[in-house]
Amino acid sequence: MIVGLGDAYRRVLAAFLCALGPRAAYAVMAALARALYRLAEPLRRHSEAQCRAALGDTRTPGAIADMAAQAFVHRAWNLADLMLAGRFIRAGSCHRYGGAIPEPYLGLLLRAQRERKPVILLTAYYGPYDLLPLFLGYNGIQAGAIYRPHGNPRYDAYRNAVRGASGCELVPTERAIGRLPEILENGGAAAILADHENARRGVAVRFLGLPTIASRAVGLLAEHYGAIVVVAGVRRRNKAFSFEFVVSDIFDPRAWRDETDAVAYITHRYVAAMEKIVLGDPAQYLWAHRRWNMESTGRAADGLHADATRA
Repeated sequence: MIVGLGDAYRRVLAAFLCALGPRAAYAVMAALARALYRLAEPLRRHSEAQCRAALGDTRTPGAIADMAAQAFVHRAWNLADLMLAGRFIRAGSCHRYGGAIPEPYLGLLLRAQRERKPVILLTAYYGPYDLLPLFLGYNGIQAGAIYRPHGNPRYDAYRNAVRGASGCELVPTERAIGRLPEILENGGAAAILADHENARRGVAVRFLGLPTIASRAVGLLAEHYGAIVVVAGVRRRNKAFSFEFVVSDIFDPRAWRDETDAVAYITHRYVAAMEKIVLGDPAQYLWAHRRWNMESTGRAADGLHADATRA
């Protein structure tokens, strides 16, 4: 019954936001997000602690608090974007909302697709990341997008219907270990949200100045299949429901041909490129995402531990 009520609420909210239009819908969701953020004290402390650990040397305490709060607004806009995209974004209107992949990157990706060269496209918890598969498909890039299923199967189906409307394949994480090699072996493109820490085994890197462990999987796959690696994201512009497709790096096997540890090289390079995207507008990064391990992350651990002891 609770799931059913949640689905009914989602349908009503989607209809309401679409009726309002993007500008009013963004304003309503921003007001709701700010009210909820003020009430969610543990989440607020955690978001501010991570933001402060990563950017505190370059921002005032007030700016850190504002940035973490605005990041939560962007999180609420992710839901609004899904609901609005189902009505407004089509093949003929995608470019109007800023979903065009800029040149020369679009040409390079389309050429790789024609020549059946494998591509690994990486992104982070940044901006409207849920819309990435939708924009890829409407740009003519048919990719397999790896995603983590939502706990509510009905909402998961709704979200996937929007994200997959342009023809991209949506691959749940439990199928990724088998499906990813198939896609790359056949010269296809795979889109991966690669912004996770892998504490058990991986490559030691720094992300936003803080130590973390990145999975070796991307590097291993890229090296084995000779894949082109693309690091990209979708960023919101100042106008409501308006975006830009940002590519921060693109490289192929020639880049690591002379490296003694190709996996480490690939990993360090794509993490640095994701960092570049985040620093373009840090308020669009999902600071609530538990990005760093508290026990292994110097300044982040200190800040998070201090906040935890005050809870």
